[in-house]
Amino acid sequence: MANIHDNPNRDAWVKKIAAANTLADGVKLLTDFRAKHLSPFKTDFSLELDGQWIELKIEEKVALLKHKEFNDTQFLNNSATGENAQKVADAAVAKIDATTDMYEAERIHINFRLANKPPILPVNVFLDADRQLGTKLMELRNTDYYALPLEELRKVRGVKVITLQ
Repeated sequence: MANIHDNPNRDAWVKKIAAANTLADGVKLLTDFRAKHLSPFKTDFSLELDGQWIELKIEEKVALLKHKEFNDTQFLNNSATGENAQKVADAAVAKIDATTDMYEAERIHINFRLANKPPILPVNVFLDADRQLGTKLMELRNTDYYALPLEELRKVRGVKVITLQ
């Protein structure tokens, strides 16, 4: 009996994932996939049902490649791109601390998550930075977020209202 989760989308991605033989290939595949299919700014909606499953499989591959290519010290202290993980996190925190615009802060936080969510950064570094970014974002949002009338808020956020007849 066939598995109900088997489908052509997943089969195609399993082959792409298997072709990633280096950490650099895996990181590129994962970051490109997240930006194209999972971001709030995504450009492709074809994987709505399979996107998170595919992301999980790419993350598994990247984690295995990272374990294979890094020694213990690198594994715990470097991003999958080879950069110092704490410096990557500190740069994002400094960037969000420098802004007073909640929409810019949202973009910084979203882009940080897309580019650095584990296994790209070590979990301990990522979670602490994500907490700091989220705290700053909420501080910026909590100042009169709902002061704008709904129509103005939609305009500022670039919302397209779709009505069904």
